[in-house]
Amino acid sequence: MDSLVRNTVEKEAIKAKLIEFMEQNDIEYNLIDCCECDRFCIDINGEENSAQKHSCNSGIIIQTCKKDVCRIYPCEILYIAIEDRKSVLYLTDKRVETNYLLDYWKGILDLKTFAQPHNSFIVNLNYVDEVTKEWVKVKYEDKVYSVYTSSRKIGAFKKAFLNFGKR
Repeated sequence: MDSLVRNTVEKEAIKAKLIEFMEQNDIEYNLIDCCECDRFCIDINGEENSAQKHSCNSGIIIQTCKKDVCRIYPCEILYIAIEDRKSVLYLTDKRVETNYLLDYWKGILDLKTFAQPHNSFIVNLNYVDEVTKEWVKVKYEDKVYSVYTSSRKIGAFKKAFLNFGKR
């Protein structure tokens, strides 16, 4: 048996044991696809929209504009904006400026979770609260951001958002 098949079988066996344990002990849980890694996460609270609250080891190591190096997790990205020729990551707890192009982010982020309502923005669909033809409302706890849309991109964005809700 090759290693990929063996890893998949082992992963499914572990997953089945965890689910059995959770159900035997009446623990509310929600299975979450992890941030583009080969893992899965279990949210113990069982909340429906908890994907943004978990973290894993699949962080992305980046260099900031100040030449610092840090690790970010895709589940913590609210949205990415191009500002003053820099990509600015609006995270759940901070703002990080990088020199990476938007194409870099489109290449490494899961396009099932992230979509582009405008040429200058990428939005994490986990945090979308409302979509109009002028803007997308991104909400996390008490923070609310308005991200512009473009007439060329809004149709594809709405389709991605509708499909995201069906997962």
